[in-house]
Formats: sequence, structure tokens, C-alpha cells
Amino acid sequence: MTHYKSWAACLVITVLCSAAMLLPSNITDAMVLSEAGLANGELWRMFTAHFVHTNLWHFALNIAGLWLTWLLFVEYFSPQRLLLALAFSTLGLSMVLFATNNLQSITWYAGLSGTLHGLFAFALVLDVNKKRVTTYIIIIFGIGKLIFEQMGGSTQSTAELIGASVAINGHLWGAVLGVVAGCIVKVLELQQQFRD
Repeated sequence: MTHYKSWAACLVITVLCSAAMLLPSNITDAMVLSEAGLANGELWRMFTAHFVHTNLWHFALNIAGLWLTWLLFVEYFSPQRLLLALAFSTLGLSMVLFATNNLQSITWYAGLSGTLHGLFAFALVLDVNKKRVTTYIIIIFGIGKLIFEQMGGSTQSTAELIGASVAINGHLWGAVLGVVAGCIVKVLELQQQFRD
């Protein structure tokens, strides 16, 4: 079965990120997530920050991660599911970063990586039912990566490459919100099955 709408969504996200790369810095500065910006009522930043990148390496790493996520899990990104997953992993992530004062410690947030962690975790929650060994291996590695980052594991080489600190809490909260969104979908789909 082909998933044209899902692949189209992946392409749209890629195009949004690509277009943001072409914008002048005074515009992209107004798109990143910052406490000062949100305090000034610039709520668009809660969405736009996830499509802005610090440099070409940051962009390339995230777009590669996006396409890898789609290659592995395209079947789980129907339009309805994707809207929920994106809402949690963009707007939800921005709200959590703001509410937990993470923006004070990192000053600003930009990039798709927190959203990618959310989409990846979302798809893994839905994939668990298939009981594939690879799914469990990916889950173990993913949890290990998040723990490594939270325990102070070195992200220095990545930070040097992307020209900014790695927002490890963005990764963590993105994954947590992706799991929540995946669980919501599973519950809703189970309720639908019982009604039918």
C-alpha cells in the first residue's frame, strides 16, 4: 500500500525547513523560540521555531532524520495521526519548554530535532503491537540515547557542528510527548474498535 499523503507531508516539512534556510537572519531570529519573544506575545514562535535551523549541518541532520523516520514508519503517519503527533511535538514541545523554564537555560530553541524525537517515539508506540525485535532494539537505543544526554553525555561534537548547544531537554520532552500522542491514538483506536 502506498502512502502518498504521508509522503507529501514529509515533503512539505522538508520544504518548510528548506525555505526557512533561505530567509535572512533578521527573519529567522524572529522565528526561534525564546522566552522574551513569547513574553512579547509572539506566539507564532511556538510553531516556527521547529522549522528554523542554525546552519546547513543542523538542517541536513534533521532532514535526514525526518526522511529516516518516514522510511521506517510511514504507515503510521496518516493525516489525522500526523496532525496529532505534530501538534504534540511542535506546539506541545514549545509549551513544555516554556513552562519548565528550559528557555531560560538555553536562551532560545530552534530546529526539528525535538519534533523528530516526538514523531519517532509516536511511531514506536504504534509499532509495538507488531512485536518486531527491531522495534524493541530501537526503543532500547532511543532510551539509552536520552539517558546518555540527560546524564551529561558529550554532545560537544554535535554542538560544534550545528553551531549551537544541543537542546537535550527538547529531545527528552519531544520523545515524552510523542509517547503521549501515540498512547492517545492507541486508546482512541481501541475505543473505535469496540464501538464497531
